[in-house]
Amino acid sequence: MKLVWRTPYQGVARLRVIAWTCDCCSTLYELCHAGGQAFIRRTHRFNGARQVHETYRWPIRKGDGVWRALLSGEVR
Repeated sequence: MKLVWRTPYQGVARLRVIAWTCDCCSTLYELCHAGGQAFIRRTHRFNGARQVHETYRWPIRKGDGVWRALLSGEVR
């Protein structure tokens, strides 16, 4: 399965970062929950600049499953 990465949605007032990967690498992934939905945020860091993208939003249970699949290498 391949994830679709989009520009971050600007309408989220409150969001909670539930889990994240190690920030020692140039790419950081975060599992986020907001408004009863889950999504994954990806941050690329290079030469002092940051580029942030997010996936589509899913119900929390499905989003948590996609997160586990990302960590196990089943999705990209």
